[in-house]
Amino acid sequence: MSSSAAGPRKILAVTTVAAALLAGSAVTSTATAAAAAPVAAAQGCVQDLYIGNYCRFYSGNAMTSRGQVGNRVKEIQALINAATSYSPKLTVDGNFGPATESAVRWFQSRKGLAVDGIVGKNTWSKLRTA
Repeated sequence: MSSSAAGPRKILAVTTVAAALLAGSAVTSTATAAAAAPVAAAQGCVQDLYIGNYCRFYSGNAMTSRGQVGNRVKEIQALINAATSYSPKLTVDGNFGPATESAVRWFQSRKGLAVDGIVGKNTWSKLRTA
């Protein structure tokens, strides 16, 4: 093999190694961004093409009412905070207590829904499009 043929091969080898290292760096930064996603979820909601307003806690529409706890309740609390002028803002703690029930009733009355304090399909639909 001549030295003139080795030059381009060395350049190709160095370029390939550099590309692999950069790709590994991109994977690391993507993984870091994915790890930060739960923090971003707690800070704000997004408009999802299929779901509508979505705060990254819960994407369904199951009936949710006072006494329940968990991500469905967090989603309701975050949606009311993000999509309405309700004041004072709810604490997004996942506990469907009296403050959340009052906010849901307030929301339902302003959207022309049955005011029962229960987040069923109709209330979910209005929260997702508020």
